[in-house]
Amino acid sequence: MNSQRKLYLSHFLTSWVDRSFEFASYLLISKVYTSSLLQASVYGLTTTLAALLLSNRIGNWINILSRLNTYRITLLTQKSSIIISTVLFHFLDNSKNGHEVPYAFIIILGCTLKVSFIGNSIAIEKDWAMIISGGHLEQVLPTMRRIDLVCKTVSPIFIGFVSTAQPLVITLVICCWTAISTVVEYILISQIHHDVPELGDRAPYRPNSTPSAPDGEEGVETAVAVSFEDYVRHKTFLITLSVGMLYINVLSFGGTMTSYLVLTGYSSGLLGVMKALAGIMGVAGTFAMPLLSKRIGNVRTGLWSIWQLALTLGLVVLALTDTLDRTATSILLFGGMAASRLGLWMFDIAENLILQEYTASSHITSISGWQYSMSNLFDLLQYVLTIAVPDPRMFIIPASISLGFIIGAAIIYSYFVWRDRGHLIHKLKLR
Repeated sequence: MNSQRKLYLSHFLTSWVDRSFEFASYLLISKVYTSSLLQASVYGLTTTLAALLLSNRIGNWINILSRLNTYRITLLTQKSSIIISTVLFHFLDNSKNGHEVPYAFIIILGCTLKVSFIGNSIAIEKDWAMIISGGHLEQVLPTMRRIDLVCKTVSPIFIGFVSTAQPLVITLVICCWTAISTVVEYILISQIHHDVPELGDRAPYRPNSTPSAPDGEEGVETAVAVSFEDYVRHKTFLITLSVGMLYINVLSFGGTMTSYLVLTGYSSGLLGVMKALAGIMGVAGTFAMPLLSKRIGNVRTGLWSIWQLALTLGLVVLALTDTLDRTATSILLFGGMAASRLGLWMFDIAENLILQEYTASSHITSISGWQYSMSNLFDLLQYVLTIAVPDPRMFIIPASISLGFIIGAAIIYSYFVWRDRGHLIHKLKLR
């Protein structure tokens, strides 16, 4: 097995565990706290706040430690946080009172899980993948996104049906799979590091095939920490701003929407199947993006995909207005969320490729850290919305605000395209 396939296998294991626990955690919170979105929102808000405050520090920290030690630390922190949290959830489910202290520990562990996941993602997607692929990230990134989406498709179905069993079964399944995954990932990453000598060099990787950075950073040999002021002036700032604004989104199969749908009567099994359908649409987006990009380029592919996202989520908001019958509401609600995944993941891949192209390799981890902070700032506001309006009967309010920010993100990205290319639609490319 070559290094690239080992990377894919390691990414599959990481994604499976992360996506499974992401879905399971909010189901478990909803099972313990059955009358309000408040506890789920507090969990999401606190973990997101930790990511907001620490993402850029993590991006800079990645440049200090060796690549192998960075991955090992983030791996062990992730997996131990998941195992301990799962055990505490089992305790909460079997306890009639005294929930405050264990739930506080779950929130703390959620923070360490979130921050370590961000560090792992920056290290693998912005650094390791570039080196292992020889600079051809446009080949590796769609495959990694596809793996992630397959996990998002299958793991919720698995967790949804496992959740119908005894609580102890759920605990054992998550803990055992996480422990096994930890051992296998640890071995795979160690082998990759041994097989690819360039990973032992701490200097930023600059492949010969990578275009010169447009911001005049050629010749930089060591990693550089980017200040917030430099980040705001960077050419990619508007792109990362538009990406961040997409995180004020209660209209996806995230924790808030999952808790809302459970409280309004949808079964966990149905939610698992619907989330799987959304994942399938996302996988389709990873195939569609390279095809469209060959015709109109990454920048305009991002333009078409972000507007498709905004339009389909408009249907979801319409479904939440209570003006339709139950069947029509369910069709628009789940259909709109599923269709939006096509545009979301096409935009995600396009944005990552643009960021890699427009940013010098010496700045990429620091810029990525600022992007994660930006995204978590807006993600934080999502939870503020549901904490301010925790009543499921008033969910239309945060949903409408989310749609407004998504449309705003599409407008900002459109401005970036116009400023970068001088026009929005390239007629000759579309013929």
